[in-house]
Amino acid sequence: MKEINFDVDLTTGELYRFSMRHTYCSASGIVGLFISLGSWGLCALRYRVLDRTAIMALIFTGFLFTVIQPVMLYSKAKAQKKRNEDINSALHYRLHETGISVSQGEQEVLVKWYEIRKRIKTGSALYLYMSPVRAFIFPKAQLGAEYEPACAMIEEYMEKFKDYEPAQEEEQNEQGDNE
Repeated sequence: MKEINFDVDLTTGELYRFSMRHTYCSASGIVGLFISLGSWGLCALRYRVLDRTAIMALIFTGFLFTVIQPVMLYSKAKAQKKRNEDINSALHYRLHETGISVSQGEQEVLVKWYEIRKRIKTGSALYLYMSPVRAFIFPKAQLGAEYEPACAMIEEYMEKFKDYEPAQEEEQNEQGDNE
């Protein structure tokens, strides 16, 4: 049985990169960027006919999604790292044929392969989403030599279980119990 083990201790920067990607690769993040860029464009094109209040409002709106929100996301990541004990401690991951086992101290949780909804591979990390807002973050720098084998294993098992329905297994188990 093939198994890959590694530990991840997320840094503020890794949490921030995840938050930025999660925010700005969504529809609302893209709309926010267009609003900001549109505000600056409108301000530049209509500068001579706008009053000072309108100019200031457009400049502020331009900064809202391009400067203010990223600064807020960084401060949120920094605060989350400080206050959340689960993030402050390293998590041990074990990838195996059943799923991904995550342990920390005495606690262990198993996430089965069919529970992973989406996989995103970036230049610096691999993100595995179990829901629209819940994801595992596997930083490339922390996995080292295990990064590529882990990515390949995750891709293989996600492909294998992409059409899997856990209800089918439950029905089979119930039929077996009735016999």
